[in-house]
Amino acid sequence: MKLRALSVMKHGGLWLLIVLTVLPVYFIAANSLKSPLGFATSTIAWPRTLNWSNYAAAWERVNTPIANTVVIVLLSIVFILLFAAMSAYAFAKLRFPLRNALFLLVFSLLLIPGFLTLIPLYLQIKKLGLSDTYWALVLPYIAGGQAFSIFVLKTFFEQLSNELFEAARIDGAGSPVIFTAIVLPLSVPICTTVGIMNINSLWNDYLLPSLVLNQAHQTLTLALVAFEGSSTTQGLIDYGAMMAAYVVASVPLLILFAFLMRNFVEGIASGSIKM
Repeated sequence: MKLRALSVMKHGGLWLLIVLTVLPVYFIAANSLKSPLGFATSTIAWPRTLNWSNYAAAWERVNTPIANTVVIVLLSIVFILLFAAMSAYAFAKLRFPLRNALFLLVFSLLLIPGFLTLIPLYLQIKKLGLSDTYWALVLPYIAGGQAFSIFVLKTFFEQLSNELFEAARIDGAGSPVIFTAIVLPLSVPICTTVGIMNINSLWNDYLLPSLVLNQAHQTLTLALVAFEGSSTTQGLIDYGAMMAAYVVASVPLLILFAFLMRNFVEGIASGSIKM
């Protein structure tokens, strides 16, 4: 009886988690197809008439910000992973003076809250004349993503067999060849995991873009906030169009994760990241 009761509790807990996960998705999907009057009538019921025009209105407002965000995030992620992988390889497999001290210095950056550097960062961006350009976000994102990425990648690189690197050096391969021909191919899963974690953070960033960008280079989060304050129909707030904008904003991340889910899981299972 005790085992049966325990099994019932486990399954009940799992079903509760499923409901709590699915309910917000249902809420957004259902309300994204409602008119303002339909939303005012009920926020839970599935709409009888599907108002697909909400998605047309949402796409008109967010298509350019999505393109801006994709460019900024892609540039940032490529250089975050490249620089972090090179640094992590050096910390994990090379021997040089003050190696441990330098790594501790990099690791200590994880302990500094990002908002403490916001004002100096903003002033530096203004001084360099980068305001309202992609680089006003790309460069801080690259720098800000290094500490966590280096820490995770170094942990993974330390698990790679030293005999593999010694054999490559006996064959005459130097560090650049070893890094490009051995380390990078073996680190695709963990790099995918680190990349997705960084993408999720950068995609949803609002504070820094709100300080350094204007309408022309507006990112997705800025567009969504602006949409919330201006979306009205017949004197009613058009929550349907707003919900449709949220759905459209999440689609690129869903597609990315769908294609990279296998590598993401492999990276988690590699032991470099403890969940």
